[in-house]
Amino acid sequence: MMRIGHGKASKERLPEDQSLDNMLDHFSEEVYPNCFVLSSYDMLPSFMGAREKLPDFAVRLGTLHHVFNDIMLQHDVVVKTDIYITTHEYNNVFALHLHTAEDGMQDVMDDYIPTFDYVQTTFFRDAHSEERCSLSDHPNLLALMLYVLFYKMEIYHSKFTFVPSKSYLGICLKQEFLASLPTFYEDINHSVELRQKLQMIFPSLFEENGSISESE
Repeated sequence: MMRIGHGKASKERLPEDQSLDNMLDHFSEEVYPNCFVLSSYDMLPSFMGAREKLPDFAVRLGTLHHVFNDIMLQHDVVVKTDIYITTHEYNNVFALHLHTAEDGMQDVMDDYIPTFDYVQTTFFRDAHSEERCSLSDHPNLLALMLYVLFYKMEIYHSKFTFVPSKSYLGICLKQEFLASLPTFYEDINHSVELRQKLQMIFPSLFEENGSISESE
């Protein structure tokens, strides 16, 4: 029985206190000013990883078509992965969940079992009010989370496509964001460069004073 969903990280070198607050306070990565991320591709705290069911109120953001690279395979396998989002304990902390379909995976793993994989926690420290945490009102928050997710997944080493869902959040993703994906990672080789580029294209996450297209 083969389960996927733990990324490439392990539970080694994690603290005894793996609560959300402690992990965000002491082990998260600041990918943008006042935006902190925990990724299962870097570490695997107890509240992340594979689950049999989605949390309540999860919303599908869209679908990725990409080369599966969580484990080493003899040849490239293109898979379809749905991306879901929920909040986690606080209204300014968001969780991204992946669900990779059986199609493609069963060609190389007869015992592959699809799971819902909690792979990324994102904390927006300067978004305290319900209004500022509204993803539909501030779609740049969604774009930033997805830029980081795709970087952590390392899917940009080969061609991939992302198709937004028709959910109320999927339709909020801007065309500029979608159009930027094929070339966004070309000049990024390190997380520092990712942070710099995110700051360049998003002068403010909460204002429409900068767009992806204007900065390229």
